Amino acid sequence: MEYIAPISSAVMAVVWVIYFQLFFVQYRRNNRPYLVIHHAQNDSPGALCLLVNMGKEPVHVQCVQAYIRTKHHEQEVFTVTRYDRVNADDTNIQQSLRQGPVQPGGYLVLGTFRDIILGQRSEEEDAGQLLENVTELELRAAVIHGPSQYPVGARRRFYLHHDKRTRISPQNIHTEQLVKRRYRRDVAGWIEQELNPERTGQSQTDSSEQSTN
Repeated sequence: MEYIAPISSAVMAVVWVIYFQLFFVQYRRNNRPYLVIHHAQNDSPGALCLLVNMGKEPVHVQCVQAYIRTKHHEQEVFTVTRYDRVNADDTNIQQSLRQGPVQPGGYLVLGTFRDIILGQRSEEEDAGQLLENVTELELRAAVIHGPSQYPVGARRRFYLHHDKRTRISPQNIHTEQLVKRRYRRDVAGWIEQELNPERTGQSQTDSSEQSTN
């Protein structure tokens, strides 16, 4: 009988530890950003592409990039600049704001895949030939999430097939979430490529004077 109390205390301690761990995991999961690069409508180059915020907190989009590869293994990275911001309660895309964070349930219309890949070249006479030269597209988004000082990202890869007509197909059904520590340098690099800051680094203290201001 004298061992029952210590054993009961130990069991209760284990139960509380497990409960706290489950609560912590659920809390992190609920507060983690989740971005979806959505391939809408069909497999045509004219299909729309959306960046959807499926998390429970707003995110501020720092940059959206397109990485393409051609039949000749040429590579190019450029900024996706033509997009409209739409929040969950917006009813008219033309009246949507182009500044500020993307709210939970909101999304960015990045444009059609054709416009994303070709940009201003989509109006040129040889735009069709330029599009047929592209075999791979990777879309990358870097955002600031909540109070975190580190940007997080998402990316998704698509392939272009040119037979009787040009078709676009995703690599798989998932958008890769770049929220872990090992991705910080990559995502920060995307933003630095856009902003060309005087000082670079993964945080405010890395090669930066911001933390001392």
